[in-house]
Amino acid sequence: MPVSTIDIFFVTGESSGDLHSAHLLHDIKKLNPGITVSAIGGSKLKQSGAEILFDYSEINFVGFIKVFSNLKFLRNKLNQVKKYIYRNNPKMVILCDFPGFNLRLAKSIRKNYKGKIVYYITPQVWAWNRGRIKSIRDCVDICLVVFPFEKDLYDKNNIRNYYIGHPLVNQVKFFLESYLPVKKSGFTISLMPGSRLDEIEKMLPPMNGISKILSSEYGFKVRLICSENVNPDIYREYYKDPNGEIIPAGHNSNLKAIADSDFIITKFGTSNLECGLLGIPFCAVYRTGFINYVIAKMLIKIKYVSLVNIIFNKEIVKEFIQDNFTVTNVIGEILKVKNEPDYRNGLISEFKSLWNYFEVRFDKASELIIKELNK
Repeated sequence: MPVSTIDIFFVTGESSGDLHSAHLLHDIKKLNPGITVSAIGGSKLKQSGAEILFDYSEINFVGFIKVFSNLKFLRNKLNQVKKYIYRNNPKMVILCDFPGFNLRLAKSIRKNYKGKIVYYITPQVWAWNRGRIKSIRDCVDICLVVFPFEKDLYDKNNIRNYYIGHPLVNQVKFFLESYLPVKKSGFTISLMPGSRLDEIEKMLPPMNGISKILSSEYGFKVRLICSENVNPDIYREYYKDPNGEIIPAGHNSNLKAIADSDFIITKFGTSNLECGLLGIPFCAVYRTGFINYVIAKMLIKIKYVSLVNIIFNKEIVKEFIQDNFTVTNVIGEILKVKNEPDYRNGLISEFKSLWNYFEVRFDKASELIIKELNK
């Protein structure tokens, strides 16, 4: 092995991983400004000071069919990353979420790579593919987990881990400290179709139909919230509501757009937690190809899919998946929230308890990383 020239190598595969890794890197650099970092990442990691090997969008495929059809390409990318690690011998590799790629990488380098492998925002083994627990135990040195129930799971499986709290909690908290609510006229609905091309192609057409009805028949204000890593022109290909507005990406623009809304129609994922922490009523929706849906249905072992519902193990927000993702269902939920104050206030009250759920003493990820680097 060559002498290490890099302290940390981050591996991300999606926009949320890029964002959370960038925040972690920012905190690490506060403690050690001279640290050297490279990454598979996007604009956020680059802005935080990482040298980018290649953009995460090159390996960001959604759905089983897309992954299978690009296996050769993904293997080549995996080999490229593996060679880079062997050539530069970073002191630590930090894997962020994106388990399909990252666990294969951990397995392939574990035997010959002698640095530390850290998993930040671990695979959702509690939802599906519990067999990954063994791979994590065999290949990963430390797991930094973001949900309290994950710590219990890893403790039971003798995997070294630390509960660090969810990075979104601090991000939303800091945002709210300077947020000034806008004066609203009318009822505002925002659409969050996702940041991956496959999701946009499947999610935006039904959202577009719902948007046209909401704006033309009900007179609601409807906006589409762009992801920072997607060209707005891609959204414009599918979003054709003449009365709708497209909100461009920018610093904290997603959080502000959510906070300025009365209701959100969003795909499953991190955005669900953003809406909940900000106290904005929402419904979680998803549509994918038939084969992808059937495979996912067989593999997923949990009752709910929205993070808010998973955390409390009950249906707080409505989940509309595949054939249930309809104009009637979504507009029915919006009207219920708008016209029934008790129902709306009940949702908001449940969302407030999210803060209590995460309000647990936790270790600071950046301090743990620096401590491990210095061992």
